[in-house]
Amino acid sequence: MDIIFSIALIIFNIYCFFLVGIESPAPTLTELGAAFWPRIVISLMLILLVINVINQLKIRKEKVNHEKINIVGFLKSKLFIGMLLVSIMALSTPYIGFITSCFGFLVTYAILLGERNIPKVVLNSLIITFILYIIFQGLLDIRLERGIGVFRNLALFLEGILLNIKRGL
Repeated sequence: MDIIFSIALIIFNIYCFFLVGIESPAPTLTELGAAFWPRIVISLMLILLVINVINQLKIRKEKVNHEKINIVGFLKSKLFIGMLLVSIMALSTPYIGFITSCFGFLVTYAILLGERNIPKVVLNSLIITFILYIIFQGLLDIRLERGIGVFRNLALFLEGILLNIKRGL
């Protein structure tokens, strides 16, 4: 079943690779273009999917052992809860902005993984959030979600600070 799913994902990723190129505006001489990073991510996914198919075929040749799937155990696992956290972050980001959703996700995920030193978790999450914000918003000029209301005001305030820093350099 894993092999079939991986092959389906390979086919879908190949389709997406060409779709991104067709739908994106052409790059200029000084810019990479809108299709550059999505194509890099898709290419990496394709490589990993091909490796997964090869590994699954090797395992299948070595032994044919059918494992029972424990759905209840999976639904209670940290992996599933982490997947829910990522989904919640993705759905809440347009409303509460990147900064708030990233910070909340990092704090919650660290606690989920067993970190009990709350001041350390909050400080590390804050530092990581601002590093990501500076990299994407400041250096790469990728506009991150601002959110609405007070979250938008916070994002605009930080963008103003980044803009002043860029102008000073």
